[in-house]
Amino acid sequence: MDGRSPQPLWSLVPAAGRARYLRRAATAILDELDPLADALADTVGLPRTEGVLAELLPSVGGLHDLADDGPKALRDRRLGRIAPLRAGRRSIVQSAPLGVVGVRGGRASPWAEPVLETGAALLAGNAVVLSTPLQERIRAAFARGGVPPELIALAESAEDLGAVTDRIVDTRPPQTKGTMVVLDGAPLDRTVTGALWAAFAGGGRHRAAVGRLVAVPSVVEPLLEALVAGAGRLQPGDPRRADTEIGPLRAPETRERVEELVAETVEEGAVLLCGGPLELPDVAGAFYAPTVLRGVGPGARILSEPVPGPVLAVVEVASAGEAIALAKRSPAVSVWAGDRARGERVARELEAEVAWVNEHGHSIPDAAVRLAGHVDSRRIASQPTRLHSARWLPYDPQLVRAATTSARLMYGRENERLGVLRTGAVPLARTAARLAREALGR
Repeated sequence: MDGRSPQPLWSLVPAAGRARYLRRAATAILDELDPLADALADTVGLPRTEGVLAELLPSVGGLHDLADDGPKALRDRRLGRIAPLRAGRRSIVQSAPLGVVGVRGGRASPWAEPVLETGAALLAGNAVVLSTPLQERIRAAFARGGVPPELIALAESAEDLGAVTDRIVDTRPPQTKGTMVVLDGAPLDRTVTGALWAAFAGGGRHRAAVGRLVAVPSVVEPLLEALVAGAGRLQPGDPRRADTEIGPLRAPETRERVEELVAETVEEGAVLLCGGPLELPDVAGAFYAPTVLRGVGPGARILSEPVPGPVLAVVEVASAGEAIALAKRSPAVSVWAGDRARGERVARELEAEVAWVNEHGHSIPDAAVRLAGHVDSRRIASQPTRLHSARWLPYDPQLVRAATTSARLMYGRENERLGVLRTGAVPLARTAARLAREALGR
């Protein structure tokens, strides 16, 4: 970005006007759905169907949500008490654009999150610098929606991104994977379906990916049997094929790293129930079949280090309390229980940034939450020019008595308010009348 950037002019366009460009960009993505799905398959190895369902369509809906709700979230917000008690004073919070926002993505977050953060940055009035695998196609989608191409610059590397701006939104998944906690009475079919997606979709590296499942004794056997059967039915293959569910890993080195962590865990006593390195005839890429490990110890390295592949480590615990202790502070966690209310109580104890109950991975921030990372909140306060304040020098005894009376009436003990009104009503009324005259300039 340089001095010729249209960002200052862009920031002057009303938010509702900027929102129209997001809707048009969403339409452009829909128009290019098939080519974009192919690009996701070719660039990051994401299976075509998964690319449509997990990346492209959520970006379309998310852009419309931003366009619908974002302008209201960006409006000036008035602070303070109700108008009659402000005596003409006004205090607002303004959402001001940052200027230039960097958006960083990766192979595990190739489209939806970078697109939505770019949309939020533009809606807030900013210019954007992109560093993500499909950055040219993201810029092209917004350009087809009418956004001036000069508003979206492309960084050649993450280091270049940091040289342009220090306001960077990182859409890559956390290094530590999430956790599933399975308690008594958990709905088996739903739990297994959730686990298969959470552990194996996107090669186990999406934003809500889990690396471990913590289960109490009553659910372990039926759960493991169903997990192994479900993992065996998942279809690895060419990511361009519509029936492929598991694509290749990033590189042969990635597969070697996964093999190393799994082998170490087995040496420490875990049991490999299914999965492992996989060679597919006539299909290029390093494949690793969905893997389930049983009997993983709570101190195993595979639980604390990120596994860059589709591996689920099952940890068996004696009680719900032990499960909570192991899952506490995971970046993303889901609780599966027959009693929903109990599941919600456990979720509150886990202190996770995101927690689900009998669900996993469905979490779309509303417009206000997403926009918060793209604006500076600035407070502007004003009052009529003739209005005096009890806090200013020289102190006015009558203003001080009136301010004290007002505070005691509003915030003091209820049984004392009648006495406060008897002794303070006159100075309060006189001060109110005086302030009204000052506010009206008389």
